[in-house]
Amino acid sequence: MQRFITGPAVARLEWVLDGLDGERGWGEDAAEVLAPGFAEAVPPEQYVKITRRRAMDYSPVVVLGFDLVNDTTARARLRRHDGTVDVVSCTVESASPHRIVHTYVTGLVPDDLTPRLPADFARHDVPDTATDARLIVFSGVPGSGKSTLADATGRELGIPVFAADWLLGALTPFGGRHFESPLSIAEELLTTLALRQLVAGQSAILDYPAERVATRERWRSLASRTGADFRAVVCICSNPTTHRQRLETRTRGIPGWHDAGHWANVQQRQTAFPGWAGAALAVDTAQPREMVFAAVMRHLTE
Repeated sequence: MQRFITGPAVARLEWVLDGLDGERGWGEDAAEVLAPGFAEAVPPEQYVKITRRRAMDYSPVVVLGFDLVNDTTARARLRRHDGTVDVVSCTVESASPHRIVHTYVTGLVPDDLTPRLPADFARHDVPDTATDARLIVFSGVPGSGKSTLADATGRELGIPVFAADWLLGALTPFGGRHFESPLSIAEELLTTLALRQLVAGQSAILDYPAERVATRERWRSLASRTGADFRAVVCICSNPTTHRQRLETRTRGIPGWHDAGHWANVQQRQTAFPGWAGAALAVDTAQPREMVFAAVMRHLTE
């Protein structure tokens, strides 16, 4: 796998990965690679044996991600033979020869932590909360006007609006633009926020394209399980010229996130956009804003 980051911590981590890859003759230099304090706790020959034994779970090594945490620590995400993912971390001395002072292997999700939220909440354990809460989703491709409508609705109804772009923008300082599945991360964050609101008996508005049917059904099941009313508003813009102008000239001021979008990408997504099943209101944001907003209010309050 090609590396785009370098440094002493990365070089030492790659040495560890060579061991997990079962490289022939690996570990002969372990006494020079491991810092004295580390070698005192884990003798080099023992470390080599442990790493060779672990290689049975990884070799040939499949690296899913490679991150430089700081000047002295680097991490890699590896896929085990059973499909699970582990994180290998390596910390080195700040001064030359940058020997390894600490390294460990742990599951991406440690065994003592609760697993991720389910795809279907039908059997998920939630508190029994008597609620009049609502879960409202504003869906549509970028530039379709969903954020403008979601924000206006939130102000009118006094309901917090959780927007995927704001959440992803907040992750940019932590490498968010390079995450492998940013939309999946956004969906999980939105789902968690919605769950927290609903179990507290409070409503939530989600501003998200929701192009996957599975995502829609997941949120519908969440609302059903918590006793909340589920409503969806699907935004389209029937005027391509207006849609493109909105997309390419918008200025939203979201920290860490872009303003203008790519028209060709949006056209492709619009073509593949699946229709909503169930009680969903489709609105054409090329129509006058007051008329569209009135239709949304009727849909949400009837």
